[in-house]
Parts: sequence; C-alpha cells; structure tokens
Amino acid sequence: MSKTANKGEWSEIYAALRILGEGKLYMADAEGNKDPNEWMDVQELIRHEAANRIITYSTDKENSHIDIAVNNIHKTSVAASEFSLMADRLGEEIRMGKGRSFTISSELEEFLSRVEIEKTKAKSVDKSDIFLSARDPRSSVIRKNIGFSIKSEFGQNPTLFNTAKASAVVYKVHGMNDGLMEKINSLYDSKDHVAVSDRCEALKRNCCSLEFVGFPVVSRSKEKVAAFEENLDMINPRLPKVIECMLWHHFFEGETKKPYLDIVTRRVAEKNPCKVSRPEEKYEYMIKAFIYAAYCGMTASKLWDGNSKVNGSFIKIDGEGEVAAHYALESDAFKSYLFKNCYLEFPSTDEGHGNYAKVYKEVDEYYFRLNFQIRYK
Repeated sequence: MSKTANKGEWSEIYAALRILGEGKLYMADAEGNKDPNEWMDVQELIRHEAANRIITYSTDKENSHIDIAVNNIHKTSVAASEFSLMADRLGEEIRMGKGRSFTISSELEEFLSRVEIEKTKAKSVDKSDIFLSARDPRSSVIRKNIGFSIKSEFGQNPTLFNTAKASAVVYKVHGMNDGLMEKINSLYDSKDHVAVSDRCEALKRNCCSLEFVGFPVVSRSKEKVAAFEENLDMINPRLPKVIECMLWHHFFEGETKKPYLDIVTRRVAEKNPCKVSRPEEKYEYMIKAFIYAAYCGMTASKLWDGNSKVNGSFIKIDGEGEVAAHYALESDAFKSYLFKNCYLEFPSTDEGHGNYAKVYKEVDEYYFRLNFQIRYK
C-alpha cells in the first residue's frame, strides 16, 4: 500500500477499522453527534480498492472475529478486538500527523497488510467510499450494500462543493478602461496573493458598475453550454441569481467573518434579489436543495441529470474520532444539518479556479469573476 497519505485518506481506513471493531455503525442525532442509543448492526463491510480487487469483511454472530475475503476468496480471520485496538492507534497517529501527507507506524502498516488493505483510499463508486450490509435499527430489516461517503474532521474541513472554472460568477464591468484594468490587476497582498477584496473595493472606488451575466461555458463540453447555470436552473431557476447575491454580499459589502450558509442565506432573504414572497422560507429551501444536490453528485463542470450518485448515507468522523452516520437520503434533518454546518470558502485565484478577481477584456468589453467553494464543518 502507499507509504504516505493525507488525513482524509487515512480517515477512510480509520472508519473501516472502527466500524468492524465495534460491529456497529452508530447513528447521528439532530446535532450531528453520535447517538449511543441508535445503531446499525454491521454484517459486512466492503471496500472497492480497484475494479479487480474487492475486499469483503464479514462479522460473526458474536462479533468476535472478522472473516476477510478478496474477490470472494477467503483469505484470513482476525479478531474484532484487534480492529478496535488498531483503530485507536491509527486515530492517534492521524491526530499527530504533520504535513499534507505522512506515514504511519510499522505496526499499523503490518496490520493493514494482514487485513488485506493495500490502498489508503478505496475506489469511489457512485460517491460511496465503503459499502455496508447491516440491520436497520428502525425497521429490523437487513439492508444490503448501503453506500457511505466518509467525511473526516481529523484534518482540514472536507469540501462539499468543489470550485471549478465553471462555478465562477461572471460580471460585465461598465466604466472600465485599459489603464484602470492594469491598475486593479496589479493589486496583491503582502504574501504576493491576489488581493481580492482590495480589487473589489477598487472597482467600487472608481465608480465601476458590474452587471451579472451568468457563468462560464465549459470549453471541453460537447454541449458548449454553461453547465453550472444549467444545473442550477434544474434545481431552481432562481438559484443563479441567489448564488451571485451570496458572493456579492461577501466581496462587495464587507463580510469578513467565515460565511456560514445559514447566515449568508438570511442576508440574501433580507435583500430578496428575486422579489419572492416568503423570502425567509424560499431562499433557505433553495440553498438546501443546492447543497444536497452537490452532496448527491452535482458539479459545476458537467451537466447533471438530476439523479443522485449516492445510494446510501454519510459517515462523519469528528475531531475526537467518534464515527456516526446520517440517513442522508431519507431525512430533511440531514439537509438542515448540512445547511447549518456548511460555509462558503474562497480558494486561490489560479487558472484552475478561473483566474477570478482579475479584470479581463473580450472584444472591447471588460469582465470580472468571483468564485467559491463550500466546506462542511
């Protein structure tokens, strides 16, 4: 297996070890914390390490041993207590890990090899990192091959919606000229990073007006359309304007604190850019639909058909190593939980993120972009 991995990748291994050691997957309460009184009894855990390598871990009735098979061929049996012990040790090593990626102890390496884990990150199948067969505590029904995506708080907060060139809000700039464009584009901070807020302030100070014109066309797509705008339109036709208003508020109206979605959405409701009735309810509903679509596989760069790429649920590992699952596909409470725990983040302004916060010129017209991503805390 790989000698080094980042905290998120090691966390996938940690979650598997913890679940197998306990023989249970505990459910999360309304606040996202592990509920000690509700769990799934795990019968199998499956990792798709590669298209031709599928590892199945099966528990016995007493949850004393784990039978391990690769491509349905039995390899070995290991005591469940060893999985718990190694989960404890791996959790501690993840917490202590330094740098973007790091190695683990030889003892852990030996154990992972013994339980047939060759890769730190399993092949993601329909956005699921692991699959479980387990008894549903609410119905006592055995559910087979439930897919779970894993988000860990051991390291950097995980990303729910990834930025891309296609996710940039595009403005036409009025009142601009070549000299002013050069002056604004020369603004950098003390670390030689693009001074995004300073550039926005310079646009305002020089009496430039910005007209929202949409989102970029994805150059590599066959359809030659603004994929993100099309996807937002499928969720709710008002969402393009709502997303633009969220970014405008942050960059042009002085929002400096970490912009949690519930707070930002409340401010959008106060502005009511779409002139809707009952703005407090409707804008919240729109943003919840957007972030849930992102969770289910909607991206900015590819046209989305509206179908979920998730067949099950969502596992969270908190900073203390507690593992808990949400009923992601069945509960409005999950959407509300995401809404309260997600926030806007503003990535680097490089080419991969669309060179946003840079004034540029196309056929005698000037343009400016803003961009974002969404992380889960």
